Amino acid sequence: MDIKMIAMDLDGTLLTTDKKLESRTRQALFQAAERGILIVPATGRSLTGLAPEVRALPFIRYVITGNGAAVWDLERQELVVRRAFSTEKALELWDFISGYHTMQDACVDGRARMEPEYYDRVEEFMQDEPRCLLIRSTRTPTKGLRELVADEKTVVEKFNLFFREDREEQRQQAREDLRRLGGLSVTSSLGNNLEINHIDATKGKGILALASYLGVSMGQVMAFGDGENDISMLQAAGMGVAMGNAPEEVKAAANLVTLDNDEEGVAYSIEKYVLKIR
Repeated sequence: MDIKMIAMDLDGTLLTTDKKLESRTRQALFQAAERGILIVPATGRSLTGLAPEVRALPFIRYVITGNGAAVWDLERQELVVRRAFSTEKALELWDFISGYHTMQDACVDGRARMEPEYYDRVEEFMQDEPRCLLIRSTRTPTKGLRELVADEKTVVEKFNLFFREDREEQRQQAREDLRRLGGLSVTSSLGNNLEINHIDATKGKGILALASYLGVSMGQVMAFGDGENDISMLQAAGMGVAMGNAPEEVKAAANLVTLDNDEEGVAYSIEKYVLKIR
């Protein structure tokens, strides 16, 4: 397979559990880039929440953020495509999800924002240190978030709901309630969360849009992921690779399964199928 683009989820995929980009993975990415292959982060994170060590890679030009809500050309600081909520829909959703009394955030104008009262209580919803650090390092405490969501001058790309670990029944009920609203893409990536996007904002449609923009066929795209929000991307790519740490439903959507993220499964598969050095 003649791979021209490699799209990768970050958390649980490219990065280790403690959010590091290891040297072997870094080297594999550099070697692929030297062959002219596009390296594209495809994440649920906001643009401002991209892992610094990933954004600093010199060959990273295009990124897919917010689960496909925005595809960016970083070199030109331009959007390739954006699939966001209308102001009316964003406010409707904010008021709807506020009724669940969970920790919540909103991605507004490319930045994930959270009310300070939740930002200061992250440990109530995230039971391990790496996930607590992830939330705090990628969210901006913002007072009056509802007013910001309702402002017609802002663009809302995504909402996040975080449920306490013992509230799985409530999370599943919320998923069903949101699906009944229609026009939404509802997925999960952290086990106890729900990620709410416009129906057309998926990682799969994100890489389809970028590949079309760049003249790359989907048969030339390799994609890596570990979460439910990666399934559409794994199915769209010519070679969809699920991480060893992914749940069974994600593995079932992929063409093959690699090692887990702490074993540098991304590097292993790039070396084997792209660089041909294994």
